[in-house]
Amino acid sequence: MKKTLMILTSALLLGFSTASAAPNVQRGMGCFGPGRMQECRMDMMQGNLGLNDKQCEQMEEFQARNFRIVSAEQRKLDTFERQLREESLKATPEAKNIDLLAEKIGKQHTVLARIRSAHVTEMNSILTPAQRDSSMKAMKDFMPIRGNCRMMMWQ
Repeated sequence: MKKTLMILTSALLLGFSTASAAPNVQRGMGCFGPGRMQECRMDMMQGNLGLNDKQCEQMEEFQARNFRIVSAEQRKLDTFERQLREESLKATPEAKNIDLLAEKIGKQHTVLARIRSAHVTEMNSILTPAQRDSSMKAMKDFMPIRGNCRMMMWQ
């Protein structure tokens, strides 16, 4: 069950990141331009997963809410990381402070991972079984982008 959830989580995250980075080939339009990214992402998801209008509206609501939550938590993480850098760059860094900040950073990563997992679970709840399968297939077929070019994954 955990493996299936992890694959689904990865597939959905992949779908969203791919939709935000790739041009909208289906309609022959690019995702570039002011205010166009969210609309393009929804077009890509709707086309790739076959989402209906109600599902698109729900996805938009989920994404907006998740963005607000993740942004706030990410700012906390950024603050801890900045404090760790500052402590590490001191003439005489204190190991106790470094350990404390490293622990806070780890806990904050855990908070963000749980938020992301809950978000994917929430989005998964509105997909049909066929849409979930399509999402999982997209994840399996994905080739990672490294250095701004697609590279083959050797098995």
